[in-house]
Amino acid sequence: MTVVSIRPAQKDEPQTQALSSIAPFADLPEAVLSLLNKNSETRFYSAGETVFSLGQYDGAEFLAVVSGALRISLTDGATGAMLIEETPEGGVFGLEIAMADPDPSMFQQIAVTAEKDCNLVVIDAAEFKSIAANRPSLMRNIAVYLAEQLVAQRFRAMGAHAAPEQRVYAVLLECVTRDPLSGVWRIEKMPKHRELADRAGVDEASAAGAVASLIQEGVAQRDYPGLVINDMSRLNTLAS
Repeated sequence: MTVVSIRPAQKDEPQTQALSSIAPFADLPEAVLSLLNKNSETRFYSAGETVFSLGQYDGAEFLAVVSGALRISLTDGATGAMLIEETPEGGVFGLEIAMADPDPSMFQQIAVTAEKDCNLVVIDAAEFKSIAANRPSLMRNIAVYLAEQLVAQRFRAMGAHAAPEQRVYAVLLECVTRDPLSGVWRIEKMPKHRELADRAGVDEASAAGAVASLIQEGVAQRDYPGLVINDMSRLNTLAS
């Protein structure tokens, strides 16, 4: 059983100071930080510990990473394919979910683990929305933060259009499934280079070269008629 250490903020770094180091909460009035502090708690997770297991996250809280990094796994329930993202030090996981209040079924396929030793500030989502609704300075910070995230995502997408290999990797990522018994990530049957090229909108040589690069780097290995993915995180990075 995973043991989670929940502890108060360090005396030399009060929780309000920890929060103020995170982008959405920087330069907020002390009164607003104090309100947030009353509706949050600090938690520590060692590297490899589970923060939320698959299906456990319900959007009732979100996480500010004071130090360390989180690994976010999003599984496609229909295909079993997985997208892996990292929330680094200074990042926030779940803020957009807290603000949007989406259908819970949209994020039931999320799992969160500590990629590195993590100090987190965990904030109650409902109370946060209530505070934000009455504090223009906080709402402004949230709007700027989410806008910056949207811009970054858009330009990553534009970059993928400019890089044929990235488009190939994105198509391959859609083909990846996880063996329910061994837990191995694999592509059961590789598309032919021509098919892969057509789906990615690139020439056949680019498709073949992208696959060869994955194998040379050790990200994947041949397992006829498919591929075994040795490093899903790396494949996700290459595809984004």
